[in-house]
Amino acid sequence: MDILAQQVEIYQQLARLSADDEGIEQLARALAQYSGKAVLIQDKRLQYLAQIPAPELKNWADILDALQLSSYLPPELHDRKQSYLVAEPITQVFETCARLVMPIVTRKVARGYVSLLTRTPQFDARDRVAATQGALVAAMEMAKVKAVSVAEQKLRGDLIQAVLAQAISEADALGWAERAGFRKTGPFVALAMQWHNRDAPSIRRLETIVSGQIKRQRQRVLVTARENEIVAWYALTPERGIAEAEHFAQALLNLARAEFPKASLAIGIGRPVGTLRQLRVSYHEAAQAMTLEQRLRHNKPQAFANLGVYRLLLPLTESNELRAFADQILGQLIADERAGKTHLLETLRVYFACNGNVAQTAKQLYVHRNTLLYRLDRVREVGKLDLDDAETRLQLQLALRAHELTREQKT
Repeated sequence: MDILAQQVEIYQQLARLSADDEGIEQLARALAQYSGKAVLIQDKRLQYLAQIPAPELKNWADILDALQLSSYLPPELHDRKQSYLVAEPITQVFETCARLVMPIVTRKVARGYVSLLTRTPQFDARDRVAATQGALVAAMEMAKVKAVSVAEQKLRGDLIQAVLAQAISEADALGWAERAGFRKTGPFVALAMQWHNRDAPSIRRLETIVSGQIKRQRQRVLVTARENEIVAWYALTPERGIAEAEHFAQALLNLARAEFPKASLAIGIGRPVGTLRQLRVSYHEAAQAMTLEQRLRHNKPQAFANLGVYRLLLPLTESNELRAFADQILGQLIADERAGKTHLLETLRVYFACNGNVAQTAKQLYVHRNTLLYRLDRVREVGKLDLDDAETRLQLQLALRAHELTREQKT
């Protein structure tokens, strides 16, 4: 059989599987059967979509681990936007196996990779046809999955928008949630997240990070992009409560830091509610908590329920009153901070955080006890403050938080 006939044969076989919606797994099995080789199909992030091992590859688990690393891709495939120029499968020889790899290309961008693997580099024309035609049909499969995903994403986004606009009844929201594949029983909680530095990645990149994190719990999380923020709904389990959402948010922060070390992500979490329509209230709380984190930059998810006195102070940040109050109470200490002399103001913050315990404060600041006592005396002297007066201590703690909310941030 000549090459053209082989191409037609394998393409017809694979295309039939695609037309019958058999999926990527069956596509991989057909390639393995046709070539007699192990088959691996990966997405653009090198995560496995399907894997069919071969008995001769005893170290299959090690091979899978290694091929998740981008360093194992051929140099020609490192740039996904140039991979469409690769017209023939590429042979790679490793210490324990060899592979024939072909990019899965749609719209001139590599969306994944099809690999045939064997113990020794013995790939013939039939294998090359299998890899090439397999990549073509895999591209069709990915396009179908993408189209379904876009439709589902719009459905979920429309549901969130309708609830936030109060344009839907609870009964309709429940029906809509069922069609969107979202759990209908609460408690629920809303999350709001946003990049907050000048050179931040796009909102699309943030949406991709969030979507990747929720793949294994789709019935528990809905997500959509709104202007320059991402809104997520999380269906909690009553046993764990909001701790689940906090864990989810922290995982997102960790992923964002790993992928974009120079970017800063603010995440706010509202309070749990019992119905879908009440998620509007939870969202507004989450948005407030997110705004607070953008000011505080504590680099952690902010839960509205844990904001304490900040909930009272945050609405005042749009006026000059809060800044004026901080300047009045802290006076010269703020002036020193602006001049780069931050040790007295920081000493005062840690002192109150440690409930006035001198030993704990010194330990937190990594200074000797006598050094701390000297600094506190300087605070009294420079700020003209009586740290033993209860009213003064209350004003100072409020002023410290007011200053934290109103001071200029570096981007």
